[in-house]
Amino acid sequence: MADARRASRMPVPRLLACLMTAIGLSGPVAAQSWSLDETPPRFSSYSDFGGVGLLQVPSARMAPDGEFALSSGVVTPYVRTAVTLQALPWLEAVLRYTSVNNRLYGPESFSGNQSFKDKGIDVKFRLLEESSAFPQVAVGFRDVAGTGLFSSEYISLSRRYFNLDFTLGMGWGNLAGRGTFKNPLGAVFSSFKTRASDVGRGGNFSITNYFHGEYVSLFGGVTWQTPIKGLSFKLEYDGNDYQNEALGNVFAVNSPFNVGAVYSLGNWLDLTIGYQRGNTLMATVAVRGNIHSSPGLIKLDPPPERIAPRNLHAELEASRQARRDAAIGDPKLRLAMALRERDYTFEHVDVRGKEAIAAVSQKTFRNKAKAMGRAARAMANAAPPEVEALTLVDVEQGLEIQRVTLMRKDLEKAVAYEGSPEEMAAHMTVMPPLAKSDDGALVNGERYPTWTFGVNPQMRHQIGGPDSPYFYQLYLKADGNLQLSRKLSVSGSLGFNLIDNFDQLKLPSDSVLPHVRSDIKDYLREGKSGIYRLQADYLTNLGSSWYGRASAGLFEEMFGGVGGELLYRPLGSRWALGFELNRVRQRAYDQRFSFRDYEVTTGHVDWYYKLPFYNVTTKVSAGQYLAGDRGVTVDVSRRFDSGAVFGVFATKTNVSADQFGEGSFDKGAYISVPVDLLSVFSSRSSFGMGWRPLTRDGGQRLAVSKGLYGIVSGAGRDELLADWGKVLE
Repeated sequence: MADARRASRMPVPRLLACLMTAIGLSGPVAAQSWSLDETPPRFSSYSDFGGVGLLQVPSARMAPDGEFALSSGVVTPYVRTAVTLQALPWLEAVLRYTSVNNRLYGPESFSGNQSFKDKGIDVKFRLLEESSAFPQVAVGFRDVAGTGLFSSEYISLSRRYFNLDFTLGMGWGNLAGRGTFKNPLGAVFSSFKTRASDVGRGGNFSITNYFHGEYVSLFGGVTWQTPIKGLSFKLEYDGNDYQNEALGNVFAVNSPFNVGAVYSLGNWLDLTIGYQRGNTLMATVAVRGNIHSSPGLIKLDPPPERIAPRNLHAELEASRQARRDAAIGDPKLRLAMALRERDYTFEHVDVRGKEAIAAVSQKTFRNKAKAMGRAARAMANAAPPEVEALTLVDVEQGLEIQRVTLMRKDLEKAVAYEGSPEEMAAHMTVMPPLAKSDDGALVNGERYPTWTFGVNPQMRHQIGGPDSPYFYQLYLKADGNLQLSRKLSVSGSLGFNLIDNFDQLKLPSDSVLPHVRSDIKDYLREGKSGIYRLQADYLTNLGSSWYGRASAGLFEEMFGGVGGELLYRPLGSRWALGFELNRVRQRAYDQRFSFRDYEVTTGHVDWYYKLPFYNVTTKVSAGQYLAGDRGVTVDVSRRFDSGAVFGVFATKTNVSADQFGEGSFDKGAYISVPVDLLSVFSSRSSFGMGWRPLTRDGGQRLAVSKGLYGIVSGAGRDELLADWGKVLE
């Protein structure tokens, strides 16, 4: 084996020397401009590992911002399925499952003939964007917090010349098997010369292993976009010699070169076939879309109403010939009726001199500017002619979160195409809600109680367990909300099982901590149909920028009790501070009304900060978790222009890695997608999914359905202006 490795460390092939020249590390060709082609070809197809690259090796390229891809590739004995998201223009994230088909997961008596499954997380950062003088440069990490079976680090450079895209990189770990030369970092610190072969337990960010190893390997290649639309070819030099693969695998390698072809069907499908190691066929399918810029489906909503001339109001008031006209002679009643007819729920309305005021909530439009624009049209058509200012008090979940005043004249001009949304915004004022509603306002006391109800099919998944590769449940979820008053509501969710395979769950929990989450198999098996949530909530404004919530009931599938929350968020502020405290008891597995013996007090202090770029929000929480452990959670999420949200989180508590168990600490990712993107009718609903490498008990927080920050975070002038172009839609 040693002789083979020494033989593999041969002089750099001519291909790599050519790549050095093409990329600009030597030679005058670097002076050529890459921007001569005004419509550059796409060089961001996906590798076998997921993530943008060639076939096996990564490139420095990034996909378009917000691109989301599901890929599955086969190169014997590996089957890799990956989800790739371009989370930021300079950050690529990959979640991957690898099936090693020539190795069993565990004892046949437990796992049957299931092949071994490995979970991995990859990230790639763009350090330098390509220009006429420099190549694109990226640094990346494979299997950054997994078992370490495929752990690698790399630096990659990419350079485009017309329809050719060249890549040259240097890899450590799994990418360094060919051992081109000794690790240059070892000359600086001797500790970089050694590398652990396998992290083993998974979950740790093995910082002490990054960029370590006795040798590094060069890799590289070229992608040629052919004159045939959608067709490209790839040629790469692989830095891996496949002599130290996962689980003791050793593969015959007849050539260090891999070749392949990619056919892209529009902007949604990539088909790749290739020949690797000089002896192995490969195939990859990648389905992709963009959750950042997607406009969604064309809506079949009723068109926005036209605004009648103001003199028509005077004529209607003067005539009073019809019963309806007489009934709505009071301007407050007329405003209330106009809003109700357009499915706006009004809390109070008032007409005071030249100002009409309406506190409204709505359940139709996800875009706040669009919702306010339509409400303002209704008010303009119902208000007396002397009214010049239209004030909308924005109500969410019973909380008044902002007062937005539009000038009626600006709205009338914009609707008639004599003005613009920008002119409306120039004269718009956004103010905090009043501490107390005006006594003179007309309050619609007949509205309560109100009832909303809906039934939707849902899927639940658990992937990659040792007892089975895939568990699933298809069920009907019924959601209901009884609004008893503006501030008080009772809501719940019922689940009705249709089909599942949860009876096959075998793996018992080995946690030494209280089983606050790891008994999930018992809840899944015994609570297939049950009460997922049933709670009463009281939400109120507590003064300037303060909001409060008191809750009691069955908060989630596993816990119920009492709790409350306080939030301080100045209107339009980038930051907010929250306090949450709950006393809860563990629910019985059947998810009815009975409880188990375990009780705990859990609470957190939450700091929110919205960064001034890319609509990224950070949340840092410190407190006590469900297992009684104490620590900190860091959550970073991004809201894309489409309304979709992607986030990652990690929690570290005073529980040691050994106490926590496999995974070492809690972490994961989640995504939420508005139903509005996939429907021909406007909707405020969304659906989402979360991903954790493992379900453990440490660092687990109570799931709260009506968190205050999510309700009030959309208030503010800047938040409105971000989507103000939709105010006339």
